[in-house]
Amino acid sequence: MQRDFPFRNYFLFLFKYFTILYNDKLMRFSLKKAETKNDISLKSKKVLVIEDFFNFRLTMKNMLRSFGVLYIDDATDGEEAIHKMTIRRFDVVLCDYNLGQGKSGQQVLEEARYRNYINYSTVFIMVTAENTLEMIMGAAEHQPDDYLMKPFAKEVLEKKIRSLIQKKENFKEIDKAIAENSYALAINLCDDLIAKSPRNLSELLKLKGELLLKIGNYQEAYDFYEKVLLMGNVGWAELGRGKADLMLGNYLQAKVIFEGILAKNDKIMAAYDYLAQTLAKLEKHKEAQQVLMKATNISPRAIMRQKALGNLAYRNDDFSVAENSFKKAVEHGKYSCMRSPSDYTSLAKTLVHLDASEESLDVLNVALKEFPDSDEAKLHVSVTESYVYKKMNREEDARKAMAEANTIAESIAGGIPPEVELELAKTYIMMGEEEKGTKIIKRIVQCNYDREETIDIVKTVFKEVGREDNGQQFIDRAKDEIIALNNEGVALTQEGRIEEAIDYFEKAALHVPENKIINANAAQVLMLYMKEYGVNEEKIAKTKMYLDMVKKIDDHYKDLPMLQAMYNELVPG
Repeated sequence: MQRDFPFRNYFLFLFKYFTILYNDKLMRFSLKKAETKNDISLKSKKVLVIEDFFNFRLTMKNMLRSFGVLYIDDATDGEEAIHKMTIRRFDVVLCDYNLGQGKSGQQVLEEARYRNYINYSTVFIMVTAENTLEMIMGAAEHQPDDYLMKPFAKEVLEKKIRSLIQKKENFKEIDKAIAENSYALAINLCDDLIAKSPRNLSELLKLKGELLLKIGNYQEAYDFYEKVLLMGNVGWAELGRGKADLMLGNYLQAKVIFEGILAKNDKIMAAYDYLAQTLAKLEKHKEAQQVLMKATNISPRAIMRQKALGNLAYRNDDFSVAENSFKKAVEHGKYSCMRSPSDYTSLAKTLVHLDASEESLDVLNVALKEFPDSDEAKLHVSVTESYVYKKMNREEDARKAMAEANTIAESIAGGIPPEVELELAKTYIMMGEEEKGTKIIKRIVQCNYDREETIDIVKTVFKEVGREDNGQQFIDRAKDEIIALNNEGVALTQEGRIEEAIDYFEKAALHVPENKIINANAAQVLMLYMKEYGVNEEKIAKTKMYLDMVKKIDDHYKDLPMLQAMYNELVPG
């Protein structure tokens, strides 16, 4: 047994190394003197233990009780764990990586972060007996706060928990501000704490940078990261500076930064994603595909990266790579919150191009079984079936599937995702109903003209229906029309004709209900009116409706924090 230790320790080193890629070495390896056990009381902490083996689950709970934890809950699988997180906020989560059938520990962490069940002040420790590189990369990509390799002594567990809690204690007020969309306050709280040079200084600096990027202060974020980098070569700051360059449109500079990061360490997975996005902005789609192919070879369990690679390869007419990526997205996404009917329909469309139409139809049947209660999935499948049948020259079946898609679309309340509508539009055009198809495309362009990923899908649609040459002209005309529409309303506002501006933007919002800028401007002119003439219940309700729509369309919209702050002034509490 003794001979196993060097091998085991090698993977322990790898796990810890990959988990802390983006953290300052000074903070990890040159910490201040460790606190004593009495520094923190664990009596008030709520702990969730996620472990499928009864005996080890019991062992961990006994360990926790032995050093003062009073509130301990447990879950035997990923679904139960997520359910318990929806009910209660936990201070500490101990999660086994391999939970048997269903969600893995990686997917629990992924979903908990995605749905905001855990936040910056939550301690999440991954527990594992596995030591494969694929597992290590999969877990490390989601950056748990730390890890424990089974078996471990209770003293090790206690020391980790106490150390991590103490480091995270000062994130609570920041978490509260973020939850209330008070990002300016959250940044000010970061600054106040940074001035005190706490032991988690690196994490606070990193969070401030992330918040600046989140609210769209890209130049301020760039300047902030430059200052951090003057203090030393900090990996997360380099990555942040590159992302700021990307968002500012400095694509060549961003490319150099991301390539430099990967030249020094080819396991920083986020750098591959941002480099691929940068290359796509530079219209170097094949190079972007190669970057994502390398990344998925290193870390194949990252479902969103597999989807991105599949979409990029499909656009590049590399259908073999697209097939492989979409199949992996389906496989690894089976229990993920990131799974989507589009994983199956994208695979089905790809298979058609590989002359595997029957297999394509089989995939669509599987999608219906995987999402039995989803009207959106049924719509997506019906639209794709029509496309597949059309490619198979089964005209009658194609029309039946299209009729079914129309019926489902009319019954869905709350809108249809743009990618599904674009598939619908594409199929309309292929079926000879060009006016219906182009009308949908125009509306989607005008609602999403500033979202390049959606515009790229529109370009792909024009390419697939053989209209690539005039597709760009159509997109440009639609963009110019909606920009002119918005500018006219802004001009009314600047001229002080607020009531006319309100009427104008309300009509514009009816015309393009999913355009975040029109909705944002509608909310803003209503609030400007109320600042001048007093709060009006009807106008408050309308303002909230428009702000909710902006948040639904893009909760990272750069002006949203400012608009939310204006609203909070009018409706305090």
